Amino acid sequence: MPHLVHLTIDRQDKYSRGLGCLGVIFILRYIALIPVFIWLGILMFVASIVAWVMQIVVVLTGHYPKGPHGFVTGVLRLSVKTYAWMLGLVDKYPGYSTKP
Repeated sequence: MPHLVHLTIDRQDKYSRGLGCLGVIFILRYIALIPVFIWLGILMFVASIVAWVMQIVVVLTGHYPKGPHGFVTGVLRLSVKTYAWMLGLVDKYPGYSTKP
C-alpha cells in the first residue's frame, strides 16, 4: 500500500549566510516568525474544528469533501513550511499562504 502522505524538502545548493546568522542565534528566527505563528495558531484552531466536523460528514456520507480537505491540507503545508524555515532547511520565508 502506498503512503498517503509524502514530504519532500529539497536541499538547496547554496544557503544564505545572513539567515545562517539568525540560526546561530536561534531566538531571532523565532522572533521573525511571531506573526506567522499567530496566524498559524488561528488556522490550526479552525482546521481542528473543520476536521472534527468532517469526521461526522465521513461517517454519514463516506466521503471527505474536497474544499475542507484542501483547507486542512493547506494549514498543514504552512506548518511544515514554517518549521522548515525555522530549522534552517530552506531560505524562503514561509509567509501566510496555505497554497503550494
